[in-house]
Amino acid sequence: MEEKVCPERTRLLKKAKWAIRKSYWLNVRLPIEYHSILINLECCSLHCLRICLQNCSLSPYDEMLLCDKYANDHPEILKEYIGDHGATEALLFKFIENKNLELLQYFIDWRIKNYCRDDALLPPNVQIELINSDDVSLFQEIIKSGVRLTSPAFGALLKCGNYDMLDFYCNFCLKKNTTSYLGDKWFDILFEHHDIKSIKLLTNFFRLSCVNLIALINANQDNFITEYFCCSEISDVVQCHIAQSKNKRLIALYLKNKPFAKKAQIELVKSGFKDLLKLHYLRYGLDDDTIIFQASLNNVKSYLGV
Repeated sequence: MEEKVCPERTRLLKKAKWAIRKSYWLNVRLPIEYHSILINLECCSLHCLRICLQNCSLSPYDEMLLCDKYANDHPEILKEYIGDHGATEALLFKFIENKNLELLQYFIDWRIKNYCRDDALLPPNVQIELINSDDVSLFQEIIKSGVRLTSPAFGALLKCGNYDMLDFYCNFCLKKNTTSYLGDKWFDILFEHHDIKSIKLLTNFFRLSCVNLIALINANQDNFITEYFCCSEISDVVQCHIAQSKNKRLIALYLKNKPFAKKAQIELVKSGFKDLLKLHYLRYGLDDDTIIFQASLNNVKSYLGV
């Protein structure tokens, strides 16, 4: 029994055939209603498809169709399309879903040729999709290609809890022992997830603020803070904030590892913690200006009768 063909479909294919020929011979844009017919090769050859794709970009739906049909057997078709038109986020999501490193790498190289910044080689949403894929190997290869994460994507990396990804990114992309501070929003993400291991990793690349240190001491992370004080350089400003914090445990942990700078010593005098001031004096002594300030303060208090 012969298969019946819908007359309307026949007319559509005839129109598509002439439109595709026009696009092929005259290098004009193919109307969007014929894109799926072109991709499915219903009235043209594979060579004709490649020529016509030079003249028109596809909708996200048709890009998915193109990917499904040709990404595995004819990746050169996708590469030519990306070279001419780029790729939508939906298509890049598809590459990540299929773990197609070859086409992702081609897109990144294409962006590099267009002089994109290293944090713009992949759109932010695509970076987040890559992180959420939880594929460490794919993530590492993409980062090696030159991609650097935007701030939202780095936040997503912290949220996902994949330590191997974070460890690789930090050691591959960040400079150690910088004077930059870990952003409060980044610290809060890890602290809310009780991810002390990742916070410890980041202290190799960022400093902690006094607010961060107080949060950690309140979470009974004394050993971690002790190690941080021992191995890290603490700026005079943070030392002053520690002395002003009125948190005796935090101040005591600091003084067990290193002395305060002169300004922080004066703040310690102002705190009124005589036992901690004594600890500082017995371990490290006191700066002459600190002693003068203490003596002057006592004379003023004596004069005022307070």
